[in-house]
Amino acid sequence: MSPHSLRPITFTISTALMFATLAMAPTSTAAEPDAPPAPPAAEPSGPAPAVTPAETPVPPAAVDEAYEYRLRELEEKVVSLKEKVFRSKTRLMLLKERLLNDVIAEAKVILMHRNDMGSNFKAMSALYFLDGEKIYFADENSKVLEGSDDLELFNQSLAPGNHVLSVEMVYRGDSSLFAYLKDYEFKLRASYTFYATKGKITAVRSIGYQRGDITWDLRERPSINFEINQSSYTSAEAERVLDQQGTTNPSPEGSLK
Repeated sequence: MSPHSLRPITFTISTALMFATLAMAPTSTAAEPDAPPAPPAAEPSGPAPAVTPAETPVPPAAVDEAYEYRLRELEEKVVSLKEKVFRSKTRLMLLKERLLNDVIAEAKVILMHRNDMGSNFKAMSALYFLDGEKIYFADENSKVLEGSDDLELFNQSLAPGNHVLSVEMVYRGDSSLFAYLKDYEFKLRASYTFYATKGKITAVRSIGYQRGDITWDLRERPSINFEINQSSYTSAEAERVLDQQGTTNPSPEGSLK
């Protein structure tokens, strides 16, 4: 065989070997870019919601029974409070009745002062004694003796019976028409015995006044007079005294005028 005849076969074998090699080589693919990592799952910001179990429905019969029990309990409390109020009112009524009986069993005495001396005499002082004990004193500095209205001095309950009221009044002449009176000071003293009756109000008023008439010498006219009035001490009056005790002194029925 000639050399020219072997070349094609050689080429052919070489070519076959090359193709076989290429077929056996691994095929390469283009590298794909890495995928970005998945973001982390978001955590809840607040507390996790509480999972409440399903409520078991209460039978209607149980609800009615609880309501009736509560209602009976309230009714018992109301009844108990009413009984306490009733007992308190009863005790107050008994106490008030006893106090009224005690008040009516005594004698109420009211003592008053009045200045009817007029503009020619100025009141300087007034001193009062009841059964020998001093009960009132006022002088010109207090200004209470200047007016002509009744001045209440004493308002209390006393034991029924005789009582003695002693009075001392001092006046000074104060007249622009009779200038000589300013040189005189008049000291007046008087006593008055009165009977305080059980269950009655005895009102006694002592009055500084001018006795006589215009023909009398002014230096002989200053004097003291007494007026007395008694009125029944009724239950209504006694209740009024109890209600006003410590605030306003009561006036007797048919007060002095």
